[in-house]
Amino acid sequence: MGLTIITSTKLTLEVLKSQIHNLIGDKIAIRGFHLDEKIHTQISDDLILITSKSIYDDAKKYIDKKSDILIARRSINYHEISELFSIKEGSDVLLVNDLKDTANETIQLLYALGIDFITFHPYYPGITEYVDCNIAVTVGEIDLVPKNINKIVDIKTRNIDFTTLVEILIKFNLMDEKANILSAKYVVDIIDLIKKKEQMMETQKNSSLKFETIINTVNDGIIAYDENKEITVFNPIAETIFNISKNILLSNSFDKNLKKFVDDALSNSRTDKEEFIKIKDKEFIVKKRRMKYTGKHKGEVYTLKDVTEIIRLEEELRRKLVLSQHFAKYTFGDIEGSSVAIKNAKSKALKISSSDSPILIQGESGTGKELFAQAIHNSSKRKRGPFVAINFAALPDTLLDSELFGYEEGSFTGAKKGGMRGLFEQAHGGTIFLDEIGDAPVNFQIRLLRVLQEKQVRRIGANKVIPIDVRIISASNKNLKKLIQEGKFREDLYYRLNVLPFHIPSLKDRNNDIMILAHSFYKNFHPDNNIDEEQYFSKIKNAMLKYNWPGNIRELRNVVEYLINIAENTIPEEVDLPIELQNLNTMKQVKSNIDLVILENIKNYNGMNIPIGRRSLSELTGISESKVRKIINNMSANGLVDICIGRKGLQITIKGLNYLKTESL
Repeated sequence: MGLTIITSTKLTLEVLKSQIHNLIGDKIAIRGFHLDEKIHTQISDDLILITSKSIYDDAKKYIDKKSDILIARRSINYHEISELFSIKEGSDVLLVNDLKDTANETIQLLYALGIDFITFHPYYPGITEYVDCNIAVTVGEIDLVPKNINKIVDIKTRNIDFTTLVEILIKFNLMDEKANILSAKYVVDIIDLIKKKEQMMETQKNSSLKFETIINTVNDGIIAYDENKEITVFNPIAETIFNISKNILLSNSFDKNLKKFVDDALSNSRTDKEEFIKIKDKEFIVKKRRMKYTGKHKGEVYTLKDVTEIIRLEEELRRKLVLSQHFAKYTFGDIEGSSVAIKNAKSKALKISSSDSPILIQGESGTGKELFAQAIHNSSKRKRGPFVAINFAALPDTLLDSELFGYEEGSFTGAKKGGMRGLFEQAHGGTIFLDEIGDAPVNFQIRLLRVLQEKQVRRIGANKVIPIDVRIISASNKNLKKLIQEGKFREDLYYRLNVLPFHIPSLKDRNNDIMILAHSFYKNFHPDNNIDEEQYFSKIKNAMLKYNWPGNIRELRNVVEYLINIAENTIPEEVDLPIELQNLNTMKQVKSNIDLVILENIKNYNGMNIPIGRRSLSELTGISESKVRKIINNMSANGLVDICIGRKGLQITIKGLNYLKTESL
């Protein structure tokens, strides 16, 4: 895992790298670039942190589009602002920074902190007109200060803000591990601010009002006691936490029980330790620090943080980070089976995953072509990139161009404002999976071939082309060579896609895997069932192993799901299986007994245009209505009857009619 920082100057880069390293340590690799030294390489990393929007605008041409980007929020270095209070009130001062927007942003931060007794004027490289001042305040950019300045106040480089640090920890899954350290560092800064206030009161009473403004803007509760155990600071957040007004608490005629309530809540706090306390049914983290001035004890400062705030912030940021991006869920570990056929297939797939050449996956319907495609992607060098899948059989011909290649705003009626990126653009840096490629229209195949050859797309309505870097995996259950002979598939496209041919074995060629997969599906569908999987399938195992499974794994999965609905808490028998799986002896028993009688009745009533349902069949056959329901559901699952809503009732299908003809022979 890695983090890249991009700044304007080398000094800022070193300061911010140090700040993040002090928080995270060696958990992630940290590197950086600054614009003072030209960037000559493409920048790619798990997260790229940029110190301002204008720097992003200058650097974005070097940044890999698949990298996550975070524009940092910056905060004033509280440790260095005390010297600002030595500046005479009402003075005009230059605020010197490396860029126009960062200079203006720093001014706004200082005003927000209550440093409003000075009038700041921005100064930055390239400015042509600026106010002539004798004093300059800078954030570590002393070399940029004009030569005519008499006094320079350096409040050092701005740090990365607390909220941005939280986002970084969440991105690298370090929030649980580092939250306490981050909170502690933040609290230390606030406590140092309180200490400075107490010290300034000794010499500059007017300046203490400014510090009080700063304290009142902090999002944590701040409470300070002097050496006589009297409360001297009780900021607005503390007022909200305790539901006590500062004016009442600090007045001469206050109710002593109110102060006792505050004192008792903080009484168990230990110096320099974070403790959990409950106030009015809400939990807070409290930290106590002792204040000393010239070696003498001057009281304590308590900070209270609402523990739900970091949780709320984390949840909000997680929602933002939830990749609306496409991703591959499955790996080779999700492909189950012990047969030689599946082991050989997985081994070959693992080998070709390291290549960037196109892969054509062929196999019968239901064999798991997308499962293999995702596993190949997740074992490739593109695994950090997107996995975008499109099924040509499911998408109307009229939407193919706009979905795959995208479109510009206003290119056709109904086009979204701002246009839309096509799936090829969204797959940039990753893999695009072209499923059921044999169903792609021939005229579209020409445009697809051009994209694959030129590695660029042109949106509908656009004048420019967009380069793309994608790995192509396509799949089909059709005989593409036969389609070529029939003129339904382009031969040149076939050879472009079939660089690495890959075949998935059908389930009938993996007989040893049938029960392994059935057991797995059983546990997934019914994890709380108290019947062991071996026992559950004991009476139907032979029938399942003899069956040909034309629908492959998808059909097996459906059969297991069907059985769990038919025989949830009992061991199923062969008669409970879908009709296709029932063996010859069972079929003869069924023919002379139940299914054929019911199916024949449905056929006869349909022929007379008389509605028939479960209740009517129960009365005609003498079978319980619940048993009839089970049989009808079985027939419906196998396509022999349709269960219609309303007066139409049950309707025999063509497949049901053919089945009756076959069984009557």
